[in-house]
Amino acid sequence: MKVLFLPDYTAANAFQRALTRGLGELGVEVSADPTGSRRILPIAAALARHGRPDVIHVHWTEPYIAGGSSKVSRVKARRTLTELRLAKRAGCGLVWTAHDLFRHDRKEDPNELAFMRSLFALCDAVIVHCTAAAEALLQTLGVGPEGHEKIAVIAHGHYQGAYPDTVTRQEARERLDLPPEAKVVSFVGWVRSYKGVWELYEAFTRIDEPDARLVIAGEAVDGAYAARLTAAAKGDERIHLSIGFVPDEDLQLYLRAADVVAAPFLEVFTSGSVLLAMSFGRAVVAPRRGCVTDVLDEEGGILYDADDPQGLEGALRVAMAADTEAMGRHNAADLSRFDWSRVAEATRDVYGAVTGKPGPAD
Repeated sequence: MKVLFLPDYTAANAFQRALTRGLGELGVEVSADPTGSRRILPIAAALARHGRPDVIHVHWTEPYIAGGSSKVSRVKARRTLTELRLAKRAGCGLVWTAHDLFRHDRKEDPNELAFMRSLFALCDAVIVHCTAAAEALLQTLGVGPEGHEKIAVIAHGHYQGAYPDTVTRQEARERLDLPPEAKVVSFVGWVRSYKGVWELYEAFTRIDEPDARLVIAGEAVDGAYAARLTAAAKGDERIHLSIGFVPDEDLQLYLRAADVVAAPFLEVFTSGSVLLAMSFGRAVVAPRRGCVTDVLDEEGGILYDADDPQGLEGALRVAMAADTEAMGRHNAADLSRFDWSRVAEATRDVYGAVTGKPGPAD
C-alpha cells in the first residue's frame, strides 16, 4: 500500500517520523511532500512527483490554506478542496488526522471553519487521538452523531527514543545552573498564550517555597508576550527563562532537570507535551481538559479543574510535597499504551478500511 503524507514535516516533527517508521515496518510505503513551498496546485504537483497513492493522509492543513495576516485564504482553501476532490476521483482514499481544532493563537476564522467542514465531509476517515477530541471536533463543525461513523480514535504515540536522552538529573541541573536539591518545575515548548505560560508564572510566584525553581524554555511566537514574561521575572532567582529555539539535543536538559513538568493549557485539543514528559519519566501537572485525562492518570499526574482559577496554583502546591520521582516512574512504565507499533497498526487498519486493501494478518 502506498500512502502520501501532506505536508512533509518529518525533519522537525517526531510524530510524523515515528508514524512513518512504524507504518514502514508493516509494509506500508510512505512518502511525504513539502508542498507548502509551491503556490500553484501543490497537491497535484505532489501526485505528479510521487505517483498516485492508495491514500492521501493530510496531517496539517495550514500550508495549503494560509493567507496573509495569519488569515485563511478562501482562494487557497477552495483550490485545496478541488485538488483533493480530483485526487479522490482518480482513486485515492482520503484520511485526515485532526491534530488541532484551529491554528493556535489565532482568532476563530469563519473561512477556516468552512474549510474544515468541507474537508471533514470529503474525507473517507478522520483520525483523532481521544474521544474528547472526537466530540469537540463534531461539535465545532456542527456535525451530528452520524459523524462518528467516519472517525477513528487512535492514541498519540509516545516520544521514548525520539530525542537524545543521555544526561543525568545532576548533569542537567549543573548545565542549567539549578540547585541540586531544588524542587524544579519545568515548562518546555512554544511560549504561547494558549499554553498558559503566564498563568504558570503567576501561580508559581504565589507559592512561598524558597528552594523551588520554575524553568520556562521555548520559542515565543508573540514578542510582546515574551517581553512581558521576561520583564516580570527579572530579578527573581527562582525563575529561569530560556526564551528561544530549543534544539532537540537540549530538550533532555529541561526535562531531566525537572521534578515535575507543567502543561497548564488554557486550550487543548490533543497534545504531545504530556506524553513527552511521561516519556522522560516525569510527573506532570495538567488540567482536566481535552485528551489529557485519556493520557495521564492520578498516579502519574497532578490534575486540576480547568475552570478553577486557583486550580493550577493548588496543583503546584501539591507537587511541592508529592513523591514526584515515584509518579515519574509510573508514567514511564505506562508508555506501552502508546507504543508506536499499536498506533501504526491502527492507522494501517484505517487505510485498509478506506481502500478495501487490509494489511497482512498479524
